[in-house]
Amino acid sequence: MVKSKRIQSFFDHFPASVAEYCFQLWQDYSFDFIVSKERGSKLGDYRFSPTKGHQITVNHNLNPYAFLVTYIHEVAHLTTYLAYKNKVSPHGKEWKQEFYTLFEPILDPELLPERFVSVLQTYLKNPTASSSMYTPLVEVLKSFDPETPLISLHELEENQLFFLKNLRLVKGKLRRTRYICREQISGKLYLVAKNAQVSLLENQSND
Repeated sequence: MVKSKRIQSFFDHFPASVAEYCFQLWQDYSFDFIVSKERGSKLGDYRFSPTKGHQITVNHNLNPYAFLVTYIHEVAHLTTYLAYKNKVSPHGKEWKQEFYTLFEPILDPELLPERFVSVLQTYLKNPTASSSMYTPLVEVLKSFDPETPLISLHELEENQLFFLKNLRLVKGKLRRTRYICREQISGKLYLVAKNAQVSLLENQSND
């Protein structure tokens, strides 16, 4: 009964087609897995303590595909630690190889949407430290989000992060009828009409 309840919790958060695989990773590596409240600074994290062991957390509010990417990202930190302890860079070549190795068994269009698999196959050749830094992945993950209402740019606070025409922008100062907004990754500046309809985003990363 305990196993049944635990595996059901995986079906609650992961795409059903890969939930058992993710459950098996949890069993194989014996870590404390916590579905966390939403955190503005991160999507998930991995920690190791000599007294408490391995712990992985993932934010509860992610859609199933974003939840999957974050979970595998963090399990890759665990397997990298098991292999190398603290002797390698957190997001170095060893972690990148572990990330790919863990994802490879489920990179199958029969298990996951084809467009998602296609983007992942490219991303995993050289994954970034945060999934939010790779625009094609951000876009395909966002496509699985429930429909979110748009909001006028002038309603946002200064420095809030928003999404407009496939750009992740940070709201800046008003210049007459437009706001000076900075693209989060490149730093490029854009003038955006104050009444532009945008999607509000949280400023989050993977650890």
